[in-house]
Amino acid sequence: MVNIRKRLIINIAAMSIISGIAAPITIHYFFIESYPITVPEFIMSLTSNFLLGWFIYYVIVSGNLKEYFSNLADIFRKIRLILEGSKVHSFEEMKDLKIEAAEGDFVYDVSREVNHFIEKLYYNELLDKYQKEVGKLFATLSTPQVLAGSFYKFLLEKFGIAGMSVFVREHDGMVHSVGCFNFKKCEVSDFVKGCFDFKDLKLINVSAVSLSLVDDIKVDEILVVPFVNIDFEAILILAKPSKFTGIELRFLRRIRDLMSLGLTNARNYYRLQEESYLDPLTKLYNRRFGMKRFKEMLSLASREKKPVAVAMLDIDDFKKINDTYGHLAGDYVLKNLASIVKSHVREVDLVVRYGGEEILIILFNSGQNDGFKILDRLRGAIEEFSFGFEGKKIPVTVSIGCYCVQMEELQSGNNLVETFIEKSDEALYKAKKTGKNKVICYSGNLSS
Repeated sequence: MVNIRKRLIINIAAMSIISGIAAPITIHYFFIESYPITVPEFIMSLTSNFLLGWFIYYVIVSGNLKEYFSNLADIFRKIRLILEGSKVHSFEEMKDLKIEAAEGDFVYDVSREVNHFIEKLYYNELLDKYQKEVGKLFATLSTPQVLAGSFYKFLLEKFGIAGMSVFVREHDGMVHSVGCFNFKKCEVSDFVKGCFDFKDLKLINVSAVSLSLVDDIKVDEILVVPFVNIDFEAILILAKPSKFTGIELRFLRRIRDLMSLGLTNARNYYRLQEESYLDPLTKLYNRRFGMKRFKEMLSLASREKKPVAVAMLDIDDFKKINDTYGHLAGDYVLKNLASIVKSHVREVDLVVRYGGEEILIILFNSGQNDGFKILDRLRGAIEEFSFGFEGKKIPVTVSIGCYCVQMEELQSGNNLVETFIEKSDEALYKAKKTGKNKVICYSGNLSS
């Protein structure tokens, strides 16, 4: 067991005795040889040296050491209270705790190591704190885009990250953007594709890649953070107006598994959401969700006094396509046809897989003439599209029946979606019966 006080007392006492005896002998030997040493001289020498030793110990050595170690004890006491969650001391106080010592002082090396330990402890605790925050963030149920947005705000607040983009490469090799924040462009470039080859964090000089931020902030360097999962590969590209610090690199390397898990959960959550309102094959709204949106659209049209065109599209001779080319070919036709339909309507319109090969289309703020033009243009696009499956060309045409909901019907409040769909169905039946591959809009006598 170390007892510095006892050691100091013994050493100073020994020094006092030795110097008390040696002092009169040395003086008489070199300076006053003719005079003998007397007992009182020895006693006085020993006494004065003991008093000097006492002064050195209690005033100089003990006082300064006590002050130094008292400061050291206060620092470690504060650290202990902070780590125990004391409300008296904040976590940020740890950053300013340090013990000063002049270079060359015999306690300088100890002080330097203590300060280094405190700094390392502070940053370790800070990283633990940030990791818990990120863990909570990634545990939140959200879509990949929302999750990426929340993570960018965190990095911006904690580390001053100026721009962030996230890219995912699926098993089939397709690369797509999940989130783009403060970059002017987030294109899937050759640079982005090349980043998927990195196995660890990679710092890249901005002169080696073309990028620009929305805020026109000068970027010093960018950092690529790769992380993988059994289902996908992903990269995080970060831009910063200054150099990335060691603590930032340590943090990002530390949370790569968390990022992977968080993105996996977000993708699964998004899939569950999709399954609740999208048809899995065509990615159109399913019938249950589509009918709910249809009613909401009719209510909006009624309030704003806007016309609505209701159309039912059906693939001509779809059974024959399945029988001739197979059901996989039929699925291929449905998927591609759904994409064509979506590309020919606006964001405000509604497209629903109503059942089988039937697709319900609701055109907002479209009267009978406008609705007919849009639907006939769509019919022509489908007829001209080259449906090729396993090297075989499949001729595909559609028949469309439409009904323009009258303003009186909207204003009456009796917006029966079933009635409007029945009328568009009647027009569809007429189109099928009179030769197919045409658009017929409902009227009293069903003339187009």
